[in-house]
Amino acid sequence: MRFSKPSTRVLAISAVVAALTACTAAQMTPTWEKWFSVNEQENRFETVQNTIYDPAGAVVSVGYSSNMDTQQDSLVVLKQATNGTLLWKTAVDLGDYDHSWDSVIGSDGSIYTATESTLAKFSSNGTLLWQRNISTLINGDAAIRDIEFSNNQIYVAGRDLYVFDVNGNLSKAVAQIAPLWTVKAHSTGIYTAGTGTVTRYNSSLSKVWSYTHSDAQNPPADLAIANDGTVYAATYNDEPQDSSYLTRISNTGTQVWTKFFNDPDTNSFSMPGMPKVRILPNGNLVLGLSQQPTRIINIIDPANGNVKSSTTQKTGLITRLEVDSKGGIYVTGSNTPQKFDSTGTLLANGKIGGSTEVTSGGLAFTADSIYVSAGAFNNGEMRMYVSRYANQ
Repeated sequence: MRFSKPSTRVLAISAVVAALTACTAAQMTPTWEKWFSVNEQENRFETVQNTIYDPAGAVVSVGYSSNMDTQQDSLVVLKQATNGTLLWKTAVDLGDYDHSWDSVIGSDGSIYTATESTLAKFSSNGTLLWQRNISTLINGDAAIRDIEFSNNQIYVAGRDLYVFDVNGNLSKAVAQIAPLWTVKAHSTGIYTAGTGTVTRYNSSLSKVWSYTHSDAQNPPADLAIANDGTVYAATYNDEPQDSSYLTRISNTGTQVWTKFFNDPDTNSFSMPGMPKVRILPNGNLVLGLSQQPTRIINIIDPANGNVKSSTTQKTGLITRLEVDSKGGIYVTGSNTPQKFDSTGTLLANGKIGGSTEVTSGGLAFTADSIYVSAGAFNNGEMRMYVSRYANQ
């Protein structure tokens, strides 16, 4: 059975921030906040799922807008200067539910974005160049969840692994036993994960090895890959409900260790977050676990999988987790972006005013800026929201 995320139309009930640790953490204030709408005069529910920093010096955000009267959805892509000025905004109807699961920027500044069924390409000026409905192509549910751009190829993780060139031509499809959730392009190969299975392919997409966890799991999975090809896989389970495994897999595809993590909040019957794993510059791992309203940041010893330190916050789901070259850990979700150091100590809290759409949230950062996006209320309407914080 394919895992489906909870509805993105469920709103956060509370905007209260109750940090349990690091009470001396700084309170960050945005240097700017911007709200966007496809049409301010219409009754619309609008939100952002992805935000990407464009190395050319801009911020790209992708989300969707739903007309609540007609139930018509539109995929929305917008580009801002780093001072928040809107450069352009494009809204298109791709013909189905236009929830933007993932987006990437190509080497020429083009923007590739994927919905449940469709891969689309926009120019750096916001023009829709092409769209490919993969569900129509395969005559079934494409179940797209992740895309990756590498060497002028777009890798699409869904019902199977699909590879497109920059002109939208399907160059290869690799059949899968179960739906994928993640695809990663790495110097040691192409890696996929989903439903407890991690597979490594070479550049020609011939299988090098495949590993399957001994416990049956749902499709959601996240991967972190070390320079030598060692893989760390975080997988989501619904038995026990909302639990996770973190597994180290050698570069030859054998299990080194696997660790079980229980439901982050056994008293909560709200939405679960998908586990996130990243490798810190010092070699340790950071594992982010969450279930509304609880988020946990675990620092993991890569040698044995043991937890070195753990920080618990009552600040909502983790929708995005990233690390920088200095060991800073950035987290966003619900209405509270946060920054931690490499030990999991909370350094700073941000705050999105009012209630937010719980499962929305994008995150991008540079050495001096943190960009956060979501769906947030503005004048009583849920709008696309993007803000900038100084990265200190």
